[in-house]
Amino acid sequence: MHHSSEFDEVFKNPLKKIHGQGFLILARRNLAAESKLGLVVGKKNLPKAVARNRFKRHVRESFRRHKAKHLQVVVLATKRQQSQSNSELRQQLDNAFQTLMQVA
Repeated sequence: MHHSSEFDEVFKNPLKKIHGQGFLILARRNLAAESKLGLVVGKKNLPKAVARNRFKRHVRESFRRHKAKHLQVVVLATKRQQSQSNSELRQQLDNAFQTLMQVA
């Protein structure tokens, strides 16, 4: 997603909310054939650029593997524990996206 209006649609009327350790996923049905992904990753929650980029990379990869049609998905980064490894984050994201695909 590229425009703030697309993000606003998902924020105002989400079909599904999934909370994870370090993230929140909001999803909404989309009339277009392709699914769209939006990321909200602020410095306040992940102060280091390396951590922000790592988070975005894991979210994109998980979304790509579990892609469903007709969804707008926004993933918000929340403060996560420093002890959380990449594999733990990937596993939580995969579980969250699997849950989301069952609803869709």
